[in-house]
Amino acid sequence: MAASIRGLCKLNVFLTNHLLFKHNFINAGIRHLYTERDLGITLYENTRFMFRNQFMTIENTFREKMKEICEDEKGTIYTEDLKAMIHLAQAEENDMHLIKTMLEKYIQNVEEKKYGRYVFGPVIMRMFYYLNQPQYALNAFQNESLKESFDYRRSFRILLCLLYRNDMFAQMREVYDQCVERKGMDFIGSSAVLIYAACLKENTPESLEYALKHWKQQFDKMIPSIRCCTIVAMLALKHKKPEVALDILSTVNVDRVLSVRCLKIMVHTHLGRYIQIIPIMKYALEQEVGVFRPHLFFADVLCELEEKIKEVDTEEAKQLLKLIDQAKKQDVVQTSCTLEEFLLRPMSMTNRMKQVYQDNRRSRNRSQFTNQQRFSNSEPKQNVERQNTRSELRNYL
Repeated sequence: MAASIRGLCKLNVFLTNHLLFKHNFINAGIRHLYTERDLGITLYENTRFMFRNQFMTIENTFREKMKEICEDEKGTIYTEDLKAMIHLAQAEENDMHLIKTMLEKYIQNVEEKKYGRYVFGPVIMRMFYYLNQPQYALNAFQNESLKESFDYRRSFRILLCLLYRNDMFAQMREVYDQCVERKGMDFIGSSAVLIYAACLKENTPESLEYALKHWKQQFDKMIPSIRCCTIVAMLALKHKKPEVALDILSTVNVDRVLSVRCLKIMVHTHLGRYIQIIPIMKYALEQEVGVFRPHLFFADVLCELEEKIKEVDTEEAKQLLKLIDQAKKQDVVQTSCTLEEFLLRPMSMTNRMKQVYQDNRRSRNRSQFTNQQRFSNSEPKQNVERQNTRSELRNYL
C-alpha cells in the first residue's frame, strides 16, 4: 500500500500541460504569489513596447536631453518625460540613476509650481519588477525624498513580490515592519500573505517566530485569510510544532478547503490522533460531486499518513487504510503538486473577483425573482453585496 501511494507522487508525463507545470513549480521552485497580470506587469510590458517603437530612432538623444535637464537647476521634468523614460529604461546602472534623478526633479517641480502630480510610484515599481532590479526598487522605496511617490498599497505589494521573487526575505521583513509601523495593519491588507510565504520559504526558527508574532498581531486587528492561516500552520508543522498548527487551524471554520483538510490530516498524523482523521476523510469521500472529480487529498499527505500507520495494528489504522484505498479508486488524489507547493501557488485576484461578482449577481437575481419587494431600497442591498465580496476576497487571499 505504501509503495502504491508513493507511486502517486511520481509525476505523470501526460500532466506537463497542466497549469501548475506551466509555472515550472517542481523543477524551478515557486517564484511568485501574485500573477503578473494582477500586478499590472503585463499592461506595463505592452505600454513599454509602444514607447520603444515611438522612440526607436531618438532613444539615446532623449536620454542625453533628460540628463541635461536634470543637471540644470532651472530645468523642468514633465509628466510625459518621466513616463517615457520609465518605459524606455534598461536594467543598467545609468538608466536606474537617471530614473531616480528625474523623479526627484519632478517632485521638486511639483512642490515649487503647485501643479497636479501623476502617481508614479506603482508604475516605477512595475518597471523595477519587469527589469528584475530588487535592490534599486528597495533603495527607491526607502528614499525619504521619494517616500510620497511610493506611499501606496500597490507599490508596497509589487515591491514585496519582487523581493520574494529574489529570495530577499530579510529585506521583506524590514519593509513589512516599516509599513506596519507607519501605516498600520489596514494598509497591509491582503499583502500580509507575502510575508508568511517568505517565512515558509526561508524555513528557519527565526522565521517561524516572526510569522507567529505577526499572525497574532494581525489576528488581534482582523481575521487573517485562510491562506495566511494555512501557510503559518504549514511552517509550524515543518518545525515539529503540530499543536501550534492545530491552534491556528482551529480559527478556520471552513473544512471544505483542500489545504485546510489536508493540513488537519497532517497535524493529527503528527500528534498520533488517527481517530480524528477518520471523520475528516469520510466526510470528504461521501460528498456528492459533479462530472469533474475534485482533488480531495494530496498524495504526499496520504503517503505520510500511510507510513505512520502501516505498523499500527489498531482498528483506526485499518479504517484509514480502507479510506486511502477508496480515495485512490475514486481518483481524488492530487499528484501534480505537493501541499506546500499548492499553498505557495500563484493566485489570480482578477479571476476570483469576477467569480465573486457573478455569484453575487446570480444570488441577487434569484432573490429579486422570488421576492421583489424584499430589496425595495437598492442602496443598502449594494452595500451588503460589497461587504460580502470583500469578505470572500479576504478569505481567498
